[in-house]
Amino acid sequence: MSRAEFDRYVVELLQRVGLRPEVAGMFPHELSGGMKQRVCIAIAISLEPQVIVADEPTSALDVVVQWQVIDTLRRVQEELGAAVILIGHDMGLMAQFVDRLGVMYAGKLVEIAPTRELFREPLHPYTQLLIASLPSLDGKGELRGIPGLPPSLLSPPRGCPFHPRCPFVMDRCRVEEPILREVRPGHWVACHLH
Repeated sequence: MSRAEFDRYVVELLQRVGLRPEVAGMFPHELSGGMKQRVCIAIAISLEPQVIVADEPTSALDVVVQWQVIDTLRRVQEELGAAVILIGHDMGLMAQFVDRLGVMYAGKLVEIAPTRELFREPLHPYTQLLIASLPSLDGKGELRGIPGLPPSLLSPPRGCPFHPRCPFVMDRCRVEEPILREVRPGHWVACHLH
């Protein structure tokens, strides 16, 4: 590829993610947070991948820019026909974008399900408490946290990593780590209750 072809390809990539051609000549400190994220998306799609892993693509961005970045990911996903693995802490934002949601606790997947099903009927106690702790849209009600402290990842507890905080803990939970298993078609959970 010649230099001129490369320059044209860079401009095409930038335009695919909603950026002006001039961005190609700018330095990182001249770009906003949202522009930087879209440049990262342009780099990620440059080889037309089948899978895009986006780790916290909207962190430290305001709400409007978050939606621009998510919309850019959605458009790119449709154009490429690629799968997107979106990693993040904002469950509300995730729910607007993903078909399936995986919930992790202490570095382990504890539940995977279609997004609507997971919000409608969460099975793992951590998922239940996590969803219950989300603020309401109307701003009413108290914010509820999850009791207890997360475990040390350097010396995790024996058994289920969530057992010290779980309201449904059983003796088995303290000694045996549950495996992730399918309890319904497409709904997986790592919990001795299921």
